[in-house]
Amino acid sequence: MKKYGKIILALAAAALFAFQPCLSALAEEDTEVSVVSAVQAKQVNLTVVDAASGTKYPKILDNRERTYVLFKHEHTLKLSSNREFTGLYVKLEAPCNWTLTLPDGTQMKFNKEDYIHKYVPLQQPVSAAELSFPEGAMITDVYAFTEGELPSWVQRWEQPCEKADLLLLSTHADDELLWFGGALPYYAGELGYDVQVVYLTDHSETVRNHERLNGLWTVGVRHYPVIGPFPDLGSTKKSLKAASDRFGYDKVLAFQVETLRRFAPRVVLSQAINGEYGHGAHILNAKTALEAMELTEDPANFPESAEKYGTCRVQKCYLHLWEENQIFMDWDSMKLEQFGGKTAWEMAIAGYDCHASQHQWFSMEKNALKHDCRRFGLAYTTVGADTEGLNDMFEHVDWSDKLPPEEEEQPPEEVSGSDAAVSPSDGTSAEAGGIPTAALLVGAMLFATAMVAVICVVQKKQLLQS
Repeated sequence: MKKYGKIILALAAAALFAFQPCLSALAEEDTEVSVVSAVQAKQVNLTVVDAASGTKYPKILDNRERTYVLFKHEHTLKLSSNREFTGLYVKLEAPCNWTLTLPDGTQMKFNKEDYIHKYVPLQQPVSAAELSFPEGAMITDVYAFTEGELPSWVQRWEQPCEKADLLLLSTHADDELLWFGGALPYYAGELGYDVQVVYLTDHSETVRNHERLNGLWTVGVRHYPVIGPFPDLGSTKKSLKAASDRFGYDKVLAFQVETLRRFAPRVVLSQAINGEYGHGAHILNAKTALEAMELTEDPANFPESAEKYGTCRVQKCYLHLWEENQIFMDWDSMKLEQFGGKTAWEMAIAGYDCHASQHQWFSMEKNALKHDCRRFGLAYTTVGADTEGLNDMFEHVDWSDKLPPEEEEQPPEEVSGSDAAVSPSDGTSAEAGGIPTAALLVGAMLFATAMVAVICVVQKKQLLQS
């Protein structure tokens, strides 16, 4: 019996030895995955000087959006670091043409239609680069990063929507959160809808342009906003007439029709028909948006935009505080997984916190009769009335051209047995005929355990016999 015990023990040891490569490979795979997922991009310290004069520009490195450098003539800035970087994040005070040049002569050109917060991934690690700007350019900040997962505050904007699920028509930067509450964090950040924000007014070169982008990014909007051509003027707040006289009613109406045709939205949100607190530009925004709904299908109405974008048929339009066909969006009850369980209301506050310049004038409100950001009314529909009490802005909406984002699924890949290719990284062993490595490891452990148990039984019998 002692002879058999030794044989069994030898078999167990041999089994463990044979499966050792599987164990090692699995351990190596796990280690590799954990290392890759743990890599975080590091911010690199930069030196920024004028290429011609050697002048330093500390304001460009002060991480403050309220400071910037104005170039009165063309300038080229030399960036350098004692550590290689693979990406640059550039913030401008206003859009302009600019060029990035790498040490090997590679150039990347950006135009004034591009973003004022622009992250540029590089094709290769470098320790130096040049940024060239035209006369009148205003540079706010420049950052450099190593390869890896970027900090969440680095904005990587996508192009404006080709077709929007939700189009939010905001008059000023901050209105999109003050009066619409959790709409953006819920529909864009949580549900992943294609959400486009369009602002009627342009704040020119002010910190509000940075606050606008920071607020949108915070609540999960990823499509870059569109800024209207109408200046933000205090005189327009007095009345609808004051705003119409300053902007031109028909010009604003044409802008609204063009916006609707460009983005062909399923659902539109706009401001209160009374301007929330009587702001003339708010009233003008809401009134022209509602009127534009009726004009988008006929190419004879504003034919220039019809020729450029085609016509469209808007399905639904909600106005803030509209008194008919009301719905109540309880942002407090909407916990958002994409934001760690915070509610849509909490994220709306986080977004509005980015608008520091406006905090002295306004605050988020959800219980005030006049300003409650949870109350809306269906002011226009081509798909029928809402079900009372359902409180779903997308009820009855036609999704025939695509599934709602939260319902989209990737079809499984069909692989036939004879054509199946085994990848070294897919968790299977080609020599084992496609059996998962983990399964082989478990089998080896069970076999070894059984052998040890047999040995114990054999040895016990030997002791009893002796």
